[in-house]
Amino acid sequence: MAETALGMATTLVGSALSVVSSAAKEEVGLLLGVQDDIWFINDELKMMSAFLRTTSVAERNTEVLKAYLELIRDLSYDTEDCFEEFLVMIKHRSMLQQCLSLGARHRIAMQIRTIKQRIQGLNQRRERYKLIQHRHTISDDVKGDFQVTRNFAALYTEEAQLVGFERPKSELLNMISRRTDGRNVVSVVGMGGLGKTTLAKKVYDSNELHSRFVKRAWITVSQSFSHIELLKNVIKQLLGGRVHEETGGEIFRDDFATWNSIQYAFPDHNSENCCVVVTTRNIDVAKVCSSHYPDHIYHLKHLEKEHAKELLLKKIHQTKDPQVFSQKKGPEEDKLVDEILKKCGGLPLAIVTIGGLLANKGINEWKSLRDQLPEELASSNPSVEALRQVVTLSYNHLPSHLKPCFLYLSLFPEDFEIKRKHLVNRWIAEGFVVRIGTARRTLEGVAESYFYELISRSLIQPSKLGILGNVKSCRVHDIVHDIAVSISREENHVFLVDEHTSTTSATEQTIRHLSFFAEKNLNKGLVLSGVRSITVFNKIQLAPFHLSRFKMLRVLDLKYAASIRSRKQDINIGSLIHLKYLHFPSFERHDYTLPRSIGDLKSLQTLDIGYSRLANLPTEITKLQNLRNLRCTNSDEIFCFDIHDYIECMTTVTTPICFIDNNNGEAACCFCFVTNSDGVRVPKGVGRLQELQVLEKVDIRRSSDKAIKELGELAQLKKLVVQAEEGTPKRKCKIFSMALGNLSSLRSFSVNASGLVDSWVMDSLISDSLPLPSLESLTLSGHLGKLPSWVGESVNLVKIKLICCRIKEVDALAELPNLILLHLGYEAYSAEQLVFHRHAFPKLRTFRLEDLKRLREVAYEEGTSSHLEGIDIYDCKLTLRLTGIKHLTNLREVSIRGCILANADMLREEVDAHHNHPVLQIDRVSIFVPVEDSLSELGENSQS
Repeated sequence: MAETALGMATTLVGSALSVVSSAAKEEVGLLLGVQDDIWFINDELKMMSAFLRTTSVAERNTEVLKAYLELIRDLSYDTEDCFEEFLVMIKHRSMLQQCLSLGARHRIAMQIRTIKQRIQGLNQRRERYKLIQHRHTISDDVKGDFQVTRNFAALYTEEAQLVGFERPKSELLNMISRRTDGRNVVSVVGMGGLGKTTLAKKVYDSNELHSRFVKRAWITVSQSFSHIELLKNVIKQLLGGRVHEETGGEIFRDDFATWNSIQYAFPDHNSENCCVVVTTRNIDVAKVCSSHYPDHIYHLKHLEKEHAKELLLKKIHQTKDPQVFSQKKGPEEDKLVDEILKKCGGLPLAIVTIGGLLANKGINEWKSLRDQLPEELASSNPSVEALRQVVTLSYNHLPSHLKPCFLYLSLFPEDFEIKRKHLVNRWIAEGFVVRIGTARRTLEGVAESYFYELISRSLIQPSKLGILGNVKSCRVHDIVHDIAVSISREENHVFLVDEHTSTTSATEQTIRHLSFFAEKNLNKGLVLSGVRSITVFNKIQLAPFHLSRFKMLRVLDLKYAASIRSRKQDINIGSLIHLKYLHFPSFERHDYTLPRSIGDLKSLQTLDIGYSRLANLPTEITKLQNLRNLRCTNSDEIFCFDIHDYIECMTTVTTPICFIDNNNGEAACCFCFVTNSDGVRVPKGVGRLQELQVLEKVDIRRSSDKAIKELGELAQLKKLVVQAEEGTPKRKCKIFSMALGNLSSLRSFSVNASGLVDSWVMDSLISDSLPLPSLESLTLSGHLGKLPSWVGESVNLVKIKLICCRIKEVDALAELPNLILLHLGYEAYSAEQLVFHRHAFPKLRTFRLEDLKRLREVAYEEGTSSHLEGIDIYDCKLTLRLTGIKHLTNLREVSIRGCILANADMLREEVDAHHNHPVLQIDRVSIFVPVEDSLSELGENSQS
């Protein structure tokens, strides 16, 4: 694993160099008497970085080189920690003066000089053991800037539509359709990397399954799954508001206990309406799951040569067009492709992984990679270890800036769905993302390019797509995840606390990342002073612990945790001066106010306190000049809790400093501002947060005039969510409307005033605004009557959601050239008829209607909405007619639920005659038959 250690050392030296370069530019080093030492360290790290980038692993020196690289790794971590502390002190000038007067000057100077001595020692060892040899093979340098386009995700999401899966899909659907006397369980079995999950997903999303099963559920079961959470997930999907009906697409680990523990939750009869699909590597597990019907086991085979070649070329050339393959393919390339395919053995995971690695590389590099592929993959019974070698090869050839991003995935549980925004914001907080070249690109933009590059290399897999084709979340294949965990543990990158972790587990090395998958007490002997991130999953409730132990903490992510119960003296959030990412749990929050020490977190970039009891943001929040994301949403369930039941919590967060522990209940009751709003009051001075990209959710009524006006000064703001409740003065609405017009960078805007009867509040909030040139997503919730003119002039809008607006026409929206999604929710539209005229909605792909009480007819004229793919109508109570479906040339799906449908038979006929054969789902629908039709039928029957 010397190659892995080399890549890790190269990355860490680069990260340390970035921090030291910043410190070298500061004149404060002169005060400490170490300015020359800082420049020496800076220059040496530059040389060290250059040497590492040209180093190859000599076969006879791998163990010596590995030991040397581990010394570089530890030096890089310690250097970065030392200089991070140095830079934070510079930002806190008062702290610097205090430290200098208290004698800390000598300690800091000694640390810097010690680092200098360690570098000199490493240089001597390098020369002594002749460790550096020039690299003649594949370079890991970036071949140009990786650009993200909206079509990119669509290319890679079904790479995985893969190729060659049509016949297996058809055969699996036939198994699912067989009638049985009891529970129908179909098992898909095959080795890892063969595409079992891909096949199951293709079947799950197919039109054939949609037409047969109205409701469906898809579950991923990891090694540390919870039975209760799993069954709750099934129920939520089957009974939730937007779920589609009844097949279980289940993915289980390869053990009997998993299946035996949950099988009885599924019906044991009525196989025509219920089927469970299981994927497994273990044939014995498949036999147990499908024990009643052994012929319901599907053995997935390797890809045929033709399909394997198509898939590899698709990955190499990053296109779906087969003509491009033939145009780019020369005779030498064709021969190499065949040789590489032979070594891949028809395994899709191996093919897409090596294909992503070959992209944008020359013939010589192709030959080198061909020679490094394990021969075992081509055997009749390849092992998982051979696949792991392919993934490791892909990791070793990652550009240095992507390696820490990939290893960071080891902090998440196996098969976990990771949200893109969550991941990239954490990468930024960890310092993995560096803006180089084009100054206009934001850190978020650079981080997303890293994300999509990992997708292009098939190291992460898209899970959910947005309406624009962008990837909303991703997963990591279990084999790829195993590699990330293995490398991270070897490099001492992470310490994972799971069910198998012994309470006596310890390591002499400093841990950098700590992730909890299970409730365990940590060994007191663990070295935690260098921990940079703490992540908690599975709604674990941590025992009280002292955050002061984690002096270098950058990321505290409790998004997926249960509440933390701790004593006041255990938590002092303001002491975490390096913290850049702070995310509290949702829904079970018991926080009523933030401590004033939050203002000491000068480096904080992301603060997320979603769905808490928080009503006000303290003034100290305006000191956080580096803040980029601020999400604070007051829980809409505030009316249903007893405050005394929730009082055992983080007391420095819940109560002001003047209250003592014995009076927590009374203090919180007095201090908490009980409100029906789910927004929070923002303080004066919010305009100083010039780096802010995301702000939600602002309560207009309780925020001051000055604070509302300052919202217009947030020039970098990309997303804004606001709330206006009963009693909001018209004056404040006007001030906000003027501020909104100044936000030229805004891409997403949402305003909620749905609890108000009068329309003047919404009119005042948004009527005076100018067209927002960058706006892509708009949500308006509240009585309007008529949309403001600027909405129709915001030509970049792609998503619009209206609730309670009571508009009577949509002509202004119909002309928007880029609108893709239109959602008309509760009482958004007050007319009885909605007509899609000729040439209206030229780019619309998805149209949703929900809970419209007055609507009687939706009609599509010829030549309208040529891109419309999906119509979703839910809970429209009055008699509804849907006509003109035949004019929608690109229609794929029509879903009608909870409605009274007047022309059900006619609609079915129109759908059946449609050239696209769209899926029609009708669920919990009452069929309305007009009286005159019933009488005529009765007359005809009597005459006969």
